[in-house]
Amino acid sequence: MTELRIQNLSKRFGAQKAVQNVDLVVPDGACLALIGPNGAGKTTLINMLVQILKPDGGEILLDGKPIRHLKNLIGYLPQYPHFYGWMTAKECLNFMGKLSKMNQADLNVRIPEVLVLVGLEKEGNKRISGFSGGMRQRLGIAQAILHRPKLLVMDEPVSALDPIGRMEVIRLVEKLKSETTILFSTHILADAAEICDHITMIKKGEVVLDKPLETLLKEASTNVFEVELLGENAAWYAEVSEHSNILFSEKKGSVYRFEVQNKAEMSVFLLQSLASANVEVVRFMNVHETLEQIFMKKVSE
Repeated sequence: MTELRIQNLSKRFGAQKAVQNVDLVVPDGACLALIGPNGAGKTTLINMLVQILKPDGGEILLDGKPIRHLKNLIGYLPQYPHFYGWMTAKECLNFMGKLSKMNQADLNVRIPEVLVLVGLEKEGNKRISGFSGGMRQRLGIAQAILHRPKLLVMDEPVSALDPIGRMEVIRLVEKLKSETTILFSTHILADAAEICDHITMIKKGEVVLDKPLETLLKEASTNVFEVELLGENAAWYAEVSEHSNILFSEKKGSVYRFEVQNKAEMSVFLLQSLASANVEVVRFMNVHETLEQIFMKKVSE
């Protein structure tokens, strides 16, 4: 695993600024989600990381060394990986390995390993033309990690998949997190929240948010509590609603919603009141803004 450091990175296409002065650090062993609306510059940034595009300015470093000298340490999964359908999965990986200058003895050991890792061990001798979208994407990840990269870069790895294929790839990325530093772009925010530990958001080629997911979610805590109860609890609700720190309350079905001031104090009060009333609690939660709500705020600013 390795640290990726991007410093003052910029790229223009004519008069259009696709990426503007981006500074970014992906720590050793992190899984970072690069999110942003269409046209924000995600793919341009990734294409510079994997050296498809040359930056107009700035630096990209792996463990302090220029990335242009370390291409063999990077694994890359494009948004739409292309394969020759007449090849089998094993033939494809052998071909890709030779392009990466791996020797045949190493490939003979490594190819079965990665097929097991991506869940294609039974499909190794089948032609790729018969693969589903999820299987092709898993094969794409297999070729990206075949040469044991220290950094895995993926461009929209699940955007074109059905729910089954998406889940297969998400589970695979979770497995790979323990083996390599990962950066992936996505516009599917639920995926970012599910598997990453760091969020970087870009808009019009600029970084507008860059935080660990845990920090981001803590900051997204609101002054609203929701309590879901079993049975009729009119007396408890009436008594609790009279508290001076409750600004607004409402009941919808079995869910009671309270907007409060002094969140810490009211959390204790509500829990104590539930214990004293001896009611059956299904759910008690402090409502947080979702990653989607945070995203929409940043995009509209």
